[in-house]
Amino acid sequence: MKTTTLAKALLAAGILCSGSAAFSAADAALVNARIKFFGPENVDPATGLVKKDKVVFSWLGHNAGAVSLLGRVIMLESYIPRLEVTPGRTPFVIRDLVELKPEAIFIGHGHSDHADNAAFIAAKTGATLYMTPEACGTAQTALNRMKNDPYMQADAFFAIAPSATVKCVGVTSAGSVPGTEVVRIKQFEPLVCINGFRALHSTSVAADPDWGPVPVVDTPDPRDQELFPAGVRLTPSNPRLAGQQDLRQGSGPGGADQLDFQFTLRTGYNFTIFYNNSIGAFKEGKGSNWPNGTPADGQRVLNLMRSLPNTDLNFSSLSSGNTDNNGWRDHVYHAEALRPKILTSGHAPVGASLQYYSGFMNHLKLMEQPRNAWPGFPKEDWPIVRNHTDPTDLLKPEVYQPGDPAWYHPQKAARVAQFCS
Repeated sequence: MKTTTLAKALLAAGILCSGSAAFSAADAALVNARIKFFGPENVDPATGLVKKDKVVFSWLGHNAGAVSLLGRVIMLESYIPRLEVTPGRTPFVIRDLVELKPEAIFIGHGHSDHADNAAFIAAKTGATLYMTPEACGTAQTALNRMKNDPYMQADAFFAIAPSATVKCVGVTSAGSVPGTEVVRIKQFEPLVCINGFRALHSTSVAADPDWGPVPVVDTPDPRDQELFPAGVRLTPSNPRLAGQQDLRQGSGPGGADQLDFQFTLRTGYNFTIFYNNSIGAFKEGKGSNWPNGTPADGQRVLNLMRSLPNTDLNFSSLSSGNTDNNGWRDHVYHAEALRPKILTSGHAPVGASLQYYSGFMNHLKLMEQPRNAWPGFPKEDWPIVRNHTDPTDLLKPEVYQPGDPAWYHPQKAARVAQFCS
């Protein structure tokens, strides 16, 4: 039987039985991938199953994450920065994401830096995509393009069968108003309640007179390329290099149509994850997907977030098209409404994550006290911020125990009943 290096090591250590009927070359790939993303302490080395009594989060770079929800494996978006033909700065390749075998992929919006690779992974694994209906249409276009790509079809791993399909579920109705539809996603019932709704994608607005222009330091470390030299990127260059493949989402409808998702466990203290990969201008009610919005639109989305089951972990973008004029003001609005216990970050430019972290923390201080219509955000209510830095924080599993009393909140049970009954 042919096995991978990890499988051979497990056999040598006596963890696996060489004659086990449950272990095969395909299983070895699954075991390898899941151990790589979730850690050996959280994965059964014989089956690849992830511990069913935990939530395990692994940052994949940018605004992407691999998550095990009580053993059910998903991805939060699918774009990986610096994805290369062989492991480099990013310590995994596209094959690892396929061999992870996620059950579903949740895409916040259809821009390339969030939805690339989604149609390919779904076609190869059967994972269900959750996007807006508009972005689902663009994903189908991407799938058809890949099926007709001669470079992909000539490669045994990348080739997509003509009969292959992608199941994409459109979350909310097409063109719907942000914050007006909350959609229940029942794929993980009865273990996990999932709600999705349209929100505001980031956009630039005039400097807020309450706070004035906030200068942004955005100068990535000039040593970054020297410390982490680039390999052969997966996306084709011109001329095309060996091993490169085009797995991009491509342009089309649904690019900026923003979805936010909340995952609520139905066990223990109802541990919750809130996922968002963009943040709009709430005060003005505008987003690049909602350019003619009014303050009432922003207030409606904020009020919806305030009414959801209390958030324990928020995996959130720290980037915004509004930082040049208003710094991280919109992110403070978002955090004040959601009030997560832990905020773990994404979407900072490669080499600049510490600047984005410090910028957000400084803006929390700036907006701590009330000012005009702003109610203030007292420091004792701020989230614990766990900043992610590329590449040092890639593939470092964060483990959460649903039965930990830290996740208790006196309002949570009633809110779970409202949104998850």
